[in-house]
Amino acid sequence: MKQIICVILLTCPFMLRGIEVGYEDISRGFGLVPKIMEKMNVLHVGISTSDVKNGKITLSSVGSYSLLGNVVTDIEITGTNVLLDLAGRSVIGTISVSGDVVILKNGVVSAPSPLNLEKAQPAITVSEGSNCVLIKRCHVQCADSVLTGTLFELVATDTTQTTFELVATGTVFDSMPGRSGMEVGGTVVNVVDCSLIPGTSASTTTTHADDGGHGIILSGTANKVRLLECIMITGDGGNATDGDGGNGGHGIFVKDTVNHSEIAHCTIFGTGAGGNGSGNGGNGGHGIYIESTAVDIGVHDCRIRNTGIGGTPGGVGGKAVLDAVTTAGALSMVYSNFAHNIEHTLKFDLVGGGVEKGVSSPHPPDATVLNPFANVYVP
Repeated sequence: MKQIICVILLTCPFMLRGIEVGYEDISRGFGLVPKIMEKMNVLHVGISTSDVKNGKITLSSVGSYSLLGNVVTDIEITGTNVLLDLAGRSVIGTISVSGDVVILKNGVVSAPSPLNLEKAQPAITVSEGSNCVLIKRCHVQCADSVLTGTLFELVATDTTQTTFELVATGTVFDSMPGRSGMEVGGTVVNVVDCSLIPGTSASTTTTHADDGGHGIILSGTANKVRLLECIMITGDGGNATDGDGGNGGHGIFVKDTVNHSEIAHCTIFGTGAGGNGSGNGGNGGHGIYIESTAVDIGVHDCRIRNTGIGGTPGGVGGKAVLDAVTTAGALSMVYSNFAHNIEHTLKFDLVGGGVEKGVSSPHPPDATVLNPFANVYVP
């Protein structure tokens, strides 16, 4: 790893070019120096392809790190008090967080087609046991899964010019799920202003097809997680000529015993379609799906549009929100959400009766007065 060092000649503050320094900073005298150091990333440790060891980059020490260029590798953040600034660059691989007090921000994670089931983990993973993690302004895109033919992997060929070539891996599978965008299993995790495009499942000729990738999964004992102002579409389920089609991916999938978590101001632009099958077609993905074992999940002010159609034969379309929690004291709070172009006839499948299951609004909305806490949908 390389330490980024800048030498600055302070002859006149007004001569500092390319640095946004206001008059209030100049008036503070020596307070200008740390401000410039912060803007120039002087205190960050630069990381590049030269830091790849055993097929990955591992950040195990306290510190602030910044990408010097695009890298083709997986990154593991195992240390405590670690900041990784992607600096607008791309990680062609996956990022996993198992440390505490971690910040990941400002860049692209482009996950390739999974090479085996063990490598089909989401593009970004926050492990169960991690505490106090912030992920912000990251764009995630997952390559679709592949089944037959030769698989290829991007390998850096010129680290100076950041060029790559495809190298054959030569592995073929019977089935392969779509890669999901992100999975969170930690405690006190904040995911803000991220965009996610999961992968589609591979189709199969020999067995049941797998499901498409989900946008964000909350899993395990994840606790006090907040998803705020994220956008996503999800992956289609695979087709099967000798079995059942796969289900479309959900926008946000809350499973296991995830508890006391909040989903707010997120937009699901579309969920995956169910795959076609020789037996049963897969179901279309739901905008937000909360399993029955989850506890005290809040969902509000979200926009869910264009849920996936069901595959043939018999697959059903996705719902805007499916909340399966029925246990007293663990019930979800789902309110003030808006849905449009939902394939399933039951737009909001919630525990309560009456208007909690959604209020139909004219399209376009008119002067009708609606309860501001109602879940609303238009045809």
